[in-house]
Amino acid sequence: MKHSYFNNIEFPSVDYIGKKFIFVSAFLLTIGITTSIAITNIALTIGFVGLLILALSKNFSFEKKDIPIGLLFLQNLLSIFGINVKNSFTNLNPVRLFLPYFILSRLSEKHKFIVNLLALVTIFTSICIIVKAFFNFEIQDIFSARHIYFHYPPIQAGSLWSTSFLATGSIMMMLALLFVTLSFYYKSIFYYTSAAFAFFSLFFIQELSAILGFFIGIILIPFFIKKIKKKNLIFFYTIIIIAFIILFEASPVKQKIINAVHYHKNTSILLRFAQWDAAIKAIQKQNLKTIMFGFGLNNADKAILPYKIESFKNICNKYSTHCSSYTQLNGIGYMDNLYFQTLIDYGIIGELLLILSFFIIIRNNLNAQTISKFATAFNKATTIAFVSFIVSSFFFSAFLYIDMFYFLMYILGLNESIKTWDSSDIINKIKLM
Repeated sequence: MKHSYFNNIEFPSVDYIGKKFIFVSAFLLTIGITTSIAITNIALTIGFVGLLILALSKNFSFEKKDIPIGLLFLQNLLSIFGINVKNSFTNLNPVRLFLPYFILSRLSEKHKFIVNLLALVTIFTSICIIVKAFFNFEIQDIFSARHIYFHYPPIQAGSLWSTSFLATGSIMMMLALLFVTLSFYYKSIFYYTSAAFAFFSLFFIQELSAILGFFIGIILIPFFIKKIKKKNLIFFYTIIIIAFIILFEASPVKQKIINAVHYHKNTSILLRFAQWDAAIKAIQKQNLKTIMFGFGLNNADKAILPYKIESFKNICNKYSTHCSSYTQLNGIGYMDNLYFQTLIDYGIIGELLLILSFFIIIRNNLNAQTISKFATAFNKATTIAFVSFIVSSFFFSAFLYIDMFYFLMYILGLNESIKTWDSSDIINKIKLM
């Protein structure tokens, strides 16, 4: 009896195919998360298919580690209780927003490869930022640029696909801290170089909130990595201080810091104070439903505008600053503060969900029983970067920027995946003994 050729072929299982889709998606997300919205969208589509395949093969389920993301998902849905339900529905896209987390948290292979790739992408992104600052053109246009002019002092620069300097600064701040922390565990040229480039790029993005977040993270490092040799720590802080002094003197950041110190003469800073004051006054004047659930996404402008104008005029009059033209700015509902923004968009319930989510993420990271050196290092690096993000978010509405949200979900998902892979790998080794 003759056997068919196809009878001898072993076709891959559905679970195997799903995991390969997840890996390809994670690979593309790592490349595109700071460089290309097109690559990111392709990666999310592939990852969504991979998650569906895993679900069909009964290898995907929601787990306890997903609770913080579930709380943020629920917060996002609160927008349907806003003052304009139709407008809120048009701005809702919760499934796609949280895809990076679920894709990376279900990654089951080649974690070190992904982290090393992220290091290379960080270097490339930093170079793009530096080129933009000094030559004022996107790196992808280098071959079509007819005239190249050197700018000194450098201009403010963003990343390849971000539309916000704030988001770009926060992303690079987190990447800098991630690889600085990993560098204390591994003597890797990838980690050293990516940490240095990301640090330098912060000063060309010129966002003080990101620089503040970075230095908060630097201060936290000895509390998380207690086995650092004293002489190594002294050397590290000496290098950081010297680099900061040089960049402080050589970049426009110096003037920005001076302006921040003399905030009563800085119209943009006064505008932030007015927005925060208006947010508190506006929410207090609403009915119970709006106080509890907020105005909904992109619904707060008209409701806040009268309070914002009044607050801004009072502040400007107090400090004798001429700033009446700012009362006509669009996007009046943007608070430049994640926590005020959450209060406006999602109300007290949304604020509590945000705080609870952040608390659980930090608690889970601090209580994580990591065994391998790599999992321990990445978990601590993620925790430091995340805490710094929480601090810097007092000065920008992080969740309004999709690239920032994608990146945050990416890092949190990758950390959960590495922790899960670490424990399961050890358990499998014990079973084989």
